[in-house]
Amino acid sequence: MNQKVYKKGDILFKESDKITHVIFVQSGGVNVCLQRGKKNLDLYQVSTQSILGESFFNGQATHPYTAIATTETKTLEVPLEALKAQFEAGPQLFKMAIKSLTDRLKISLMEMKSSRLEKDSSPCPEDLVAKVFGSIFHTIKHKGSKRKDGYMEIDWLMLRQYSQRIFSESFKRLEQACNILVKLKLANYEVGKAPDNPDGPDEIQKFIVYDLLPIESFFEFYQYYYFKYGKNEILKPDDFTISIVDALLKFAAGKEIDRFGIVSLDFTELLDFVKNEVGIQLNNDHFSRLEQKGCMTKRRTIADVVKLEFEIKELKNILFTWKVLKEIEKWNERGSVDINEKEEKKAKKSENQCPQCAAPVTLQQKFCAECGHALVQNKAS
Repeated sequence: MNQKVYKKGDILFKESDKITHVIFVQSGGVNVCLQRGKKNLDLYQVSTQSILGESFFNGQATHPYTAIATTETKTLEVPLEALKAQFEAGPQLFKMAIKSLTDRLKISLMEMKSSRLEKDSSPCPEDLVAKVFGSIFHTIKHKGSKRKDGYMEIDWLMLRQYSQRIFSESFKRLEQACNILVKLKLANYEVGKAPDNPDGPDEIQKFIVYDLLPIESFFEFYQYYYFKYGKNEILKPDDFTISIVDALLKFAAGKEIDRFGIVSLDFTELLDFVKNEVGIQLNNDHFSRLEQKGCMTKRRTIADVVKLEFEIKELKNILFTWKVLKEIEKWNERGSVDINEKEEKKAKKSENQCPQCAAPVTLQQKFCAECGHALVQNKAS
């Protein structure tokens, strides 16, 4: 057991961090909240004789919220291993009572989060992400028409009116979501004179989508993991994992894919490519991080050659989802989507960095000083 003192504003843990301790608040106060961009959505406050990390009891591996000290706070942190041993050794009736109470708390927390997010004044709250992109997909699918080049097009006014009448989607949110698709080069606008005002300024007349499948895959993927309790870590994109997955897909481009959609890559050549592409020497930590984010890969030896295998379609869907979510983050911060924003060229990263938070580390470190992530020193080979 460890005693810790947190100053006002210190973060005890963040949403989606792995639960490593159950924390007992001995004095002070803690704000339990959801961090969305640069603002916090407060859920409730806890004080003396309260417990944090209780989600461990119902089998959850990550924290469902962020905890921030509101004043100087003293805590007693008990490692899960020690607490788990005591819990398992307890009477069956005691374990049933704890399980029942934590299950009820889980349901209450989900309802509280949902209620709080409904009041979120962000341009595109998390609860509405799947709805707005689902509205675009279904409206175009049912009211759009297929062109000779295979693209789908729909009258802009029809898209707005149908989405509003059938899905109760706001015009402003719909337009900004369409801007994201245009920015990611999945769609485009056709601009021209309005039929009832031929001398007026150019206006958007049609919305053209090159491929509906990525849009469908995005909102289906999002709603599945967003509403699946404890699985939203996959929906927390970061530049570090995006760069690695992007490099994997670039290296896999043009490679043979089997009938199951699996590509098999020479692992040594892949390591060299990723190092040259993004400046990272892949190791076990990186693959563990990718797995936490839902990117499943498998290494196996074929004829004395180590191969890395993964499903191309799955990684493409995840990468597209992350790119859309990054754009939504910017949208919520700035209030609108800038179609003409140029993509920043990121400098190559050093291989000596934490795979969890990308903070710089030394070869001698066993744990990251920023996030506490355990560092695996033996590199993949």
